[in-house]
Amino acid sequence: MRVICSPAGTVECRRPRSGLGKLCQSGFEETALDFGMFTGGFGAKKRRIETEAHWQEWADRYVEEALQHGMQLGLALAPHFQLEQKIQDSEKLEIRLVETCIQKIAQYGIGTLVVRGLAGGSYTENLAKNREYFLRLGQVAQSAKVRLLVVNSCRNMNGHLVRGFCGESAQAVEFVDEVNAKLGADVLGFCLDVGVCNLTGVNMCDFATDLGARLQAVILRENDGVHDDSLIPFSSAHGAGSRMDWLNLIRGLRAIHFSGVVVLDFWTTLTALPGLLRPTMLTFAHEIAEYLIWQVQMETVIRNYSSRVLFGAGNMCRAYMKCYGEEFPPLYTCDNNPQVWGTEFCGLMVHAPEDLLELPADCAIFICNVYYEEIEQQLRDMGVKNPIERFNDEFMPSFHFERLESESWKEQVK
Repeated sequence: MRVICSPAGTVECRRPRSGLGKLCQSGFEETALDFGMFTGGFGAKKRRIETEAHWQEWADRYVEEALQHGMQLGLALAPHFQLEQKIQDSEKLEIRLVETCIQKIAQYGIGTLVVRGLAGGSYTENLAKNREYFLRLGQVAQSAKVRLLVVNSCRNMNGHLVRGFCGESAQAVEFVDEVNAKLGADVLGFCLDVGVCNLTGVNMCDFATDLGARLQAVILRENDGVHDDSLIPFSSAHGAGSRMDWLNLIRGLRAIHFSGVVVLDFWTTLTALPGLLRPTMLTFAHEIAEYLIWQVQMETVIRNYSSRVLFGAGNMCRAYMKCYGEEFPPLYTCDNNPQVWGTEFCGLMVHAPEDLLELPADCAIFICNVYYEEIEQQLRDMGVKNPIERFNDEFMPSFHFERLESESWKEQVK
């Protein structure tokens, strides 16, 4: 799984050097080539002539600057026009621009282009129009050896955002399979915009699992479920939680062993900040990205080891045994509390930490305790050389709703 930081809110289309430098300094190694940055001028009559003449030149400069900074361009985003922009012949213009973008990214060596469906018309009319659109684009993409990803969308119905083209998982699966069958090749995949899912009340776990291997990329942005914003993850808080259903998103991505691309888009947050604070927010965003990678890939990491033991005899160990104990059984667990050594916890014998020194070299130790750094340092100081991983029970397939009380657990083993 790779995280790509969107340039929106950080990089200026005509002077990209400074913004790309800030992305690089914050720890991000990849960014996206967003053609929407260079074609936005088509929506303004006074700027259209200049944009028409120079948008490809601006894209070339962006790519050149990114490479000079050592930034990889892992994916490109096609331009898309909203009906509200009221651009003359917008559909013909969009089709022409996207076809040009396919040729451009082939020249740049970028293999994937995310394309949003055309808007407008009734459900049946819109589906037919987009079927023709993606078949046409698919033929161009085949010749250029580029992969296309279609995105779920929403539409405005009397001031309310409702599910639009490919906004339902069944339609998305059927559409991708139909287009690929007609093209005779696996040209079209899917990109899940989780912000759209949140706006339209879609269960993201079900959507991801229905898509399966068709899901190649995820646009990661948060909103409050009402306004179509792109906020940094976990920031749209209400009460003690987020207005975004992160639990079901992470459950779904874990279930399909997602290993594709995540585009982190938080331009609304960035543009609301004073310019001097934005670099700090970029650094924080990189930490969030690392956290999300860890959460999504946790089950995959467990699966990668043939044998494992746990460190910790508490709630987190109990969560592991409930969710993964049958499929990935540990040899035992251990704990720093000498009162529980030699007892049984959740079907596991509790060992002293010193017993870890007798493990085979390829056996992994999964820390089931929030004091990750301290415990890992303790084990390394003891001379443990085994792989050490971190387990976390914040986003489990199922939960225990009663928490263990440490004192009562001690009393049971006295």
